[in-house]
Amino acid sequence: MISPSEIKVGIVAEQGLDIWSAITCLRQNGCIDENIVVKYVPPFQIALGALFFAEYTDVDCTIVIAREKSEPIATALLNLQIQWNMPIDYAEYPALDCDSVIRMVLLQSEMAEKAGALQDNKAQHSSC
Repeated sequence: MISPSEIKVGIVAEQGLDIWSAITCLRQNGCIDENIVVKYVPPFQIALGALFFAEYTDVDCTIVIAREKSEPIATALLNLQIQWNMPIDYAEYPALDCDSVIRMVLLQSEMAEKAGALQDNKAQHSSC
């Protein structure tokens, strides 16, 4: 199972926002600076920034930080989570909380490990 120090996190933030509290939260949860990638985008391209992390990087999760949450962006991010099987946390500045996205990556890792063990067990029984 993955440990917090191995989790690669992408942060997509609206231009001009101070995201140090998110980085501090990640550090407190065991993430290391080398695995945190931050990109700033214009407000209207925040969902596209999250898509770029999903499609073009190897991050395990993404935190999206906006001045204000909007329903269309929330829907787009939910669809991205489902399409890319990658946890995304949508936070309204300054109320940042990275705990949930880290817990989701750990849960995802645990479930993937168990699924692999189940597949191995099924393969052993079918070969008998």
